This record gives sequence, structure tokens and C-alpha cells, in this order.
Amino acid sequence: MPSAQNLVDKFNDLKTLPHVAIKLTQMVGSETSTMQDFEQVIKLDPVLVVRLLRLVNSPYFGLSSQVESIAKAVVFIGMKHLRSLVAVEALRNLFKEKTDGEVFSRKNLWIHSATVAILGQMITRRIFGQDGEDVFLAGIIHDIGLIVEDQLAGDDLRKVCAEYLVNGHEDSITGIEDSLIGTNHAKVGRLLATEWHLPETVIEAIRFHHRYDKEFPLPSVIGILQLAEFMACKMNYGVVSGRCDPLPAYLNGHVKSKMADYKVLLKALPEEMAKAKELYDAEPEK
Repeated sequence: MPSAQNLVDKFNDLKTLPHVAIKLTQMVGSETSTMQDFEQVIKLDPVLVVRLLRLVNSPYFGLSSQVESIAKAVVFIGMKHLRSLVAVEALRNLFKEKTDGEVFSRKNLWIHSATVAILGQMITRRIFGQDGEDVFLAGIIHDIGLIVEDQLAGDDLRKVCAEYLVNGHEDSITGIEDSLIGTNHAKVGRLLATEWHLPETVIEAIRFHHRYDKEFPLPSVIGILQLAEFMACKMNYGVVSGRCDPLPAYLNGHVKSKMADYKVLLKALPEEMAKAKELYDAEPEK
């Protein structure tokens, strides 16, 4: 059976994150990068330029005058928002496929990831009063390991999903993956995110997002990601339709203590999903 590293190595031979995205992600984490540096790199990707300018000139930012400079656009949206935009743009094509499957489809996985990202950012901002950009990035990319498995062990992945649908109450999806594939998407995703130089908080969130036997103090990225994934699954935006892992006891207690706030948050979700569809073309509706 292949190891997580074997799959990542083979995947990188087939598809890799565009070099522009990797470079920008590294620059966001560097204190020495200038606006001119960002402009020079972004100009190498015409599609990213269009999406960046579209984003900064959208009603979301509500600017009084049109922004046509890449450097000014970067200043307005901020470094972390730029990083999220770059990640979404770079990952979009990886989630596409020619046909949908019955138990697993990349389209549903993209919708799930977008929903988790938006919910996670909403929870961070509305419940904990923090920014939430790292949570958004973690949400978008937390299941990237499933794309790798689909590419290189697609038949086995579908067996995993089928067994999880029937026997998921007895084992986690990662446990079934370990048995049938020899590794799991959390391990694969962590390695891929490390090679892509993503933030350590995001890497750790990918690694532990299915670890329900540990407590991750809120508002940690991992804890919020688990909350968002549970809510997305409950709304039928799960990776495997009809399956939803139970919420760990400590997170369940938190939600109960803030139930009124979470009800308000969920009422606002459709509007936030519509914004994301406009800004990121995230296809949140089935």
C-alpha cells in the first residue's frame, strides 16, 4: 500500500499548485516583500489579475472609485485576503472532473470545502470577534488529500466512501482510508500543504481535523474547522451525503452555550454564501 508521501510525490508529478500561487503564499509570510514584489508576481497570472481587481471593485469593499492598480488592490484587500483568493483560484481546477460519482464527486467536495470555509470564517468573526482568514484558508484546503486519493487511488476511495456511508458510525473515514488505501487524506493533505508553504496553523488544522479524541481549545483553527465541518454536514453539504461525524463533547457544550448566536449565524449563511459565490465563484448551491 502507498504511503502518504508516495501519493504526494506522484501527485506532484501530475498536478501541482501553480508557481505563482506558491510564490505569493511565501511572500505573504515574508516581512521583506514589497507591494512592487507582489505586483510583479501577480502580473504573471492574467486570470488572477482579473479576479483580484474584480474582488476589490465589488460591492463587498464598497470603494467610491475604481481601483485599476494591482498594488493598490493588494493594499485594499490585505495580505491574508490575498492569500485566500490565491488559494481558491489555484485550487479551482483541481476540484473539477468530467463526471460525478454516486458516493463521491469533486463538485460536492468543492461545495463542502467552500461551505466549511465560509462557516468557519463566520464563526471566527461573529462568535469570537477575530479575523478568520486562516480559518477560511484551512476550510478551502482541508480535504485536498481526497483530491490526491481520487487522482491516484480513485477506485479505493470510492470503496472507502461506500463503507463509510454504511459503517461510518463504527469508524471514522480516515480509519477506513488507512485500512483500504494505506494512508488517509489528513496525512496526505498535511504533506501537500507543507510542500506548498502554507501557514503552520493551516497545516495543523488539515492534519487534525478528524481527530475527535482530542480537545482543541477555542478559538483554535482546528476547533473552529471541526465546528464548521459538522454544521456543513448537518446541512447536507458533506463529502459523503448522508454521513456526519458527531461533534466532540467539548464543542457540543460550546454550541449549546451559544445556541442563540449560532442560530443567528446560520440565518445569515445564505447571504454569505451568495457573497462568496460572487467573489470566489465557489458554486455554493447544488
